[in-house]
Amino acid sequence: MPDVRDTADSPEVARQRCLDFASMHSEVPVYAAIVAGMADDPDAIDLLCRAAPGQARPVLLLAALHDLAMRRPDSPAAHWFSPTARPAQDPWPDVRRAITEFHDELSQVVATRTTQTNEVNRSTYVRAMVARACADLPDTPITLLELGASAGFLLNIEHYRVAVGDVAFGPLHARVRCEAENLGSAVELRIPPIARRIGLDADPIGPDDIDDLRWLRACIWPEMPGRVERFDAAVEGLRDHPPTLVRGDMVDALPGVIERGDDHLVVFSSWAVTYLPRERRPLIARTLDDVASARPVSWVTAEPPGCIPGLPDVRDDHADADRLTGTHVGLRRWRDGAEIAPELLGTVHPHGNSINFR
Repeated sequence: MPDVRDTADSPEVARQRCLDFASMHSEVPVYAAIVAGMADDPDAIDLLCRAAPGQARPVLLLAALHDLAMRRPDSPAAHWFSPTARPAQDPWPDVRRAITEFHDELSQVVATRTTQTNEVNRSTYVRAMVARACADLPDTPITLLELGASAGFLLNIEHYRVAVGDVAFGPLHARVRCEAENLGSAVELRIPPIARRIGLDADPIGPDDIDDLRWLRACIWPEMPGRVERFDAAVEGLRDHPPTLVRGDMVDALPGVIERGDDHLVVFSSWAVTYLPRERRPLIARTLDDVASARPVSWVTAEPPGCIPGLPDVRDDHADADRLTGTHVGLRRWRDGAEIAPELLGTVHPHGNSINFR
């Protein structure tokens, strides 16, 4: 059997990612059961491996199946993608029938689409990690720049009501409300004024792109209450407060989207850098190091363990492919042209349901 470490998108890695997902996500039993079926089905793994480099992950095939269910509500597995679905029986036989019947259609979606950040409740940990990045510069306005911004939901954090434990900030009557349980130390949510909001994405989505918004909705896990409603409210918020979205590679286009200024540049990502080849990830820090001579710079990340170079986190193996076994929050800062020692701030639930900062 080939070594799992040889190829980041090999069938072995794709299968391991399915096993990781199925074991870690008991809170979504239908999805966990579907992904467990994927792991043991060579045809499903083959379909998943038709994805673009770095995208061979179970969430992509789940999104393709959810999209199919929305477009074809009479398809064999459509009822399993309803928010009211419950695993009274194994969903995999119906899903397997859908994969067989709509194989070419699903293959096209898997090969041409990517999973995109769209979980608005991640604003809980994004606001918390931005606040931590700005702790030493509490009054300096910030330029907020997101890598892998998708539609830019997380760039609107100042317009949402965000609560972590018993700490809350944001407009009292905001239509978008995000909540997280605090499992660790006290979390600060106060952030400086945001002067600019910029999102960089290979395929950004505007608030009126109907087909692309349907795809974002397909990326939502329907078993988690409130996610669809929060998504719809956030789409309306984007129409009222649109950030600047730039189409481009998050490494190659990054220097060009960083505007001159003396405000605090805060770059963040949430399950985005993990899709980059490992050898390209240090280039982000190199770009930030170059601009740090003229302004304070921070890079905060919520990514799988070991994903971000330079952080003092401990990996659970030495594989070249990221294991999807958690979400580590890291902070790298440059002040007066020099980098401060990087920090691992803690861990979070990947959808912002809980935060455990040190």
